[in-house]
Amino acid sequence: MGIRFRALLALGASTALVAAPAAVADAAVLTVRSGMAVSIDDTLVTANSCTLGAVISRTKALTAGHCGDVGRPVYDQKGHRIGTITANRIARQLDIAVIRLAPRVSARIDTVDWDAKFHRGQLVWKSGITTGYGTGKVTDPAEVLRTSHGVSLTPPFLTSHDSYSIQTSLRSESGDSGAGVRNSRGQVVGILSSATIEGTVVVPVSRLPRALR
Repeated sequence: MGIRFRALLALGASTALVAAPAAVADAAVLTVRSGMAVSIDDTLVTANSCTLGAVISRTKALTAGHCGDVGRPVYDQKGHRIGTITANRIARQLDIAVIRLAPRVSARIDTVDWDAKFHRGQLVWKSGITTGYGTGKVTDPAEVLRTSHGVSLTPPFLTSHDSYSIQTSLRSESGDSGAGVRNSRGQVVGILSSATIEGTVVVPVSRLPRALR
């Protein structure tokens, strides 16, 4: 997760007269794809910058649960709204959030291995908005409860969350949260949760309930 400040719009009427355009073109179709930057409001003046991890259907996508609460709008890098968070499993120790995509967006759907199993030494890769493309290996395939820590600009400032996850040697930094982690066949098998001293923690998508897929 990364934190950025939002621009505040000044309230008030302008005395200048502005001519209306002769015609208004239809808004361009927005394309939603895995690996893109997403922004989710955190407070009135801050927003979380994360990576969209996987587009799992024409109407749904995944990112990290700690990136935003249910009901929060999700924007692309240019500030266009691409969807809304409609489910978040972080309170149930699963750092995954589901984004309901806006009706007019175009979605590039990913291949997901919902039954993926992990083994030590397995090759995995990701593409995050901060560190870009990177490969690594599974260093601990045990799906156990791990604690991740972060920072916030609002109380309590230091945050933490627990999630069932595996450990990898992938390199990641703030902003890469939510990135899709893929196997050697390019299938999404996990969602990047956080970086630790030991490496990068990844949440298996197999733990997401079927009703939310």
